[in-house]
Order: sequence, then structure tokens, then C-alpha cells
Amino acid sequence: MNRILLVEDFAEIRSWLADLLREAFGEVNITEAATVAQAYSYLNTKSYDLIVLDLNLPDGTGVDILHRIKDQGSTAYCVVATAYDDDAHLIPALNAGADGYLLKDQPGEQLIRDLHGILNGSPPLSPPIARRIMRLAKQEPAKTLLVPLTSREEEVLTYIAKGLNRVEVGAVLGVSAHTITTHVRSIYSKLDISSRAEATVEAIRRGLIST
Repeated sequence: MNRILLVEDFAEIRSWLADLLREAFGEVNITEAATVAQAYSYLNTKSYDLIVLDLNLPDGTGVDILHRIKDQGSTAYCVVATAYDDDAHLIPALNAGADGYLLKDQPGEQLIRDLHGILNGSPPLSPPIARRIMRLAKQEPAKTLLVPLTSREEEVLTYIAKGLNRVEVGAVLGVSAHTITTHVRSIYSKLDISSRAEATVEAIRRGLIST
């Protein structure tokens, strides 16, 4: 996580988040943006390993930025950092491709732990958000709504939802990381998802992991 784009319109909060990112990842190169337009400008000229973005911005929303990132085919890890913990903000962010969702009112130590989990393949989700995602998953138990997956795809989905990265899943299943990448692409395409957080929701819905 050497190159980070931080999108937050309030200067004091932006500075605070930048300090948390340095505590989580060490000496990193942080580019700061205060608006959607500034974020677009940076995304058009640079690539990033991690993008941390607020949802409520002066000229648009973080969801707009997530859609731009997805359209560009960027591989950046995207984490929302916001004050909003309701479904109206959470679900669109996850659907737009957010890999994590953090609440800015959580203690700094908790946010650092959540961010540092990225290095271990764990989606950064504030505890209240993780609980909300589990409740959302329980609200959709109808098996008829589940897109069929092969047994191997279900295995891969289970391990991805548990926080393993693709190399680790490959080691567990005795196949190459490239093979796991192929399976993950197939799973994401079938389920119309684009992030580990959404994969976790699907795994819970299917009873592959416990809530």
C-alpha cells in the first residue's frame, strides 16, 4: 500500500485520516483530494494501491468515484470512510465496488487495526457495519435467488470470505494463484459483485460461513 489516494473534503479530518494511514502502513505516498473533480483528475493521471474516500463531497459522492474506478478497470483497493452507517449509504457503496466500509466515529486504534487487515486479506469493516451486513444477508434467505456455483467455486468463495488472499487459497486447495484468480473472476461475474465485502455477504447467504 505505497500509493494512496485520500478523498475527504474537511481538512482536519483529512489530516487525521492521513495520520491513521501512516500508522497502519508506515511511510506511504498519500495524494489528497477534497472534491470529486480533484479525485477524477488524479485518477486520470496516476495509479493507486489504495483509495480511501468519503461519501458526502461538495460536488458529488464517493459512489460516483467508485463507479469511475470500476469503469477504468483499476485494481486499487477501495475503502469508504464515512459517518453514515445506514443501508441507504452502505448498499450503494458495496454495489459500486467498495472493498471496505469504515465509520469515522470509531476509535483511531480500531480504524488502524481495520486498515491493517487489508495486508492480511481481511476486508476493513467497522464492527457495526459487519453486523449490519450480516443482518442484510439474513434478510435474503430465499434459495431460489441464489445463482448456482460449482463446488470448487463455493470452496473458493468460502475461503475468500474468510479473509484468505488468492495465493493462500491456492495453497489450501493445491492449485496455483492464477487458477484461483480465474475462479474468482468467474464467481464475481456470476454473482455480479466486485468486492470481497460483497463476496462475504454471498457466502453468508449461502450458509458457507457462519454469522
